[in-house]
Amino acid sequence: NKRDIVPTDIDYHVRKPSAREYDDCCNEFWNVTPYVIKGLCRKEILFAIDHLNQILRFELLRMMSWKVGIKTEFSLSVGKNYKYINKYIDEDLWNRLLSTYRMDSYENIWKSLFICHQLFREVSKEVAELLGFDYPEYGKNITRYTEDMYKKYVENDYF
Repeated sequence: NKRDIVPTDIDYHVRKPSAREYDDCCNEFWNVTPYVIKGLCRKEILFAIDHLNQILRFELLRMMSWKVGIKTEFSLSVGKNYKYINKYIDEDLWNRLLSTYRMDSYENIWKSLFICHQLFREVSKEVAELLGFDYPEYGKNITRYTEDMYKKYVENDYF
């Protein structure tokens, strides 16, 4: 009887990633960072914003949702576009995430990028540890490159 069917969101629950999915997320996050930097250094702000929002932020939120999934035993949904994620992460993490949305200048995009790096590194290390995955070192050289480009273009008054 169709009237006895109870609606559920189980199809949208955060799913436990495989080691491959975890590694792919890390790879995508870190290896798209140079595109954001390229946009910033070439003064192509919309290009930089697009790559940060569409790819880096997507991977960051995906990693954060896995953290929530671990905490809740993969028993819930964080909502479309992660709209409920703030209910399951601590206030500091939430506030740092929100601070990455200010992208109205080159300097603010650089700040957002550095904060995204910090957040991703922190959360992805925790997820790797809790799921027994190897933590890939993709971010090591990319972080150094990001810092070098920031020094070259921002600290030398390029903007």
